[in-house]
Amino acid sequence: MIKARKISFQEAWDSSVVFLVDEELERELKAEVEALLETARDQRVSEAADINVADIADFLSQKNNALDVILKDIGLSEEKFKYIVSLLQKLRRIPGDLDGEWSMREVKSKLACEPDFAHVMAEVLVDGKRDRELKQHVPRHYLDMLNYREIKGISQAARRIRYKESLIGSYEDRKKQKVDGRIRAQLEEIKAKHGLTYTRVHPMFVKANIGLFAVPSFEDAWVVIVGSFQETTSIDQITKEDYMMSAYERVCRVNSRNSENRAFVNFVDGGGWLARKRDLERLVVHCHYFINLQHLDMVEAIVLQHVPERYFT
Repeated sequence: MIKARKISFQEAWDSSVVFLVDEELERELKAEVEALLETARDQRVSEAADINVADIADFLSQKNNALDVILKDIGLSEEKFKYIVSLLQKLRRIPGDLDGEWSMREVKSKLACEPDFAHVMAEVLVDGKRDRELKQHVPRHYLDMLNYREIKGISQAARRIRYKESLIGSYEDRKKQKVDGRIRAQLEEIKAKHGLTYTRVHPMFVKANIGLFAVPSFEDAWVVIVGSFQETTSIDQITKEDYMMSAYERVCRVNSRNSENRAFVNFVDGGGWLARKRDLERLVVHCHYFINLQHLDMVEAIVLQHVPERYFT
């Protein structure tokens, strides 16, 4: 069995990955792009289509991912689109009091069930750029995107590139989820073999982009794993680093005060950390154990080393 040990910075550096390669994720994203391209073959939005509002309204109401196709074709994000929907509510152009932002699911449901709503949304997406009222409320940069009429003739090849590019944000987020899932899988194996529980705290509640894991529980954690996976550098790496180091110091204080042997584990990987070599070195130093994707198999040994036997079933 692999032993629990503190790897050196050189080992951490040599074993770190720049990119996560996950074939399952690649297949998922490819399937999403192909589904969008299939919808985009509809004669109402095809290369030869003569774009008109009535056809686009029907398209939006009949195809569940039709709105996704049009937004990606014009380059407008879902976030900005939802702001425009809220604005239309505020201007009384569509029914409903503005008491909260509608989700994309709610918008699509209304498109399918309310022909008048679908027609208004089609008008905005096709010719919103020339809408006099919207010109008073929407910045020119976003207003210019409401011009589906002007992109007539977009090819499937161009769409493929555009759809892939539009999924970049989702791609990065899902990579972090995949890494998070690999840590969880290790803990699930430990749970199955040794009956040892664990708790995961969602990243939104900790200053990291991978969840915090605590064994056997958050309230009585004997092993704490905090993670960050960065394929590119970002300004919030400083926040993540500060959080991880302060969390390590808290565990050390608990150990000193109670003469205990609790362990803090830093999981750090990705090209974004390799680009910040000094910061990565600090994270290797300021923890009881440092792991990355290549050293995930050390988790079991760490848990067995530090969690008291009374917690095992």
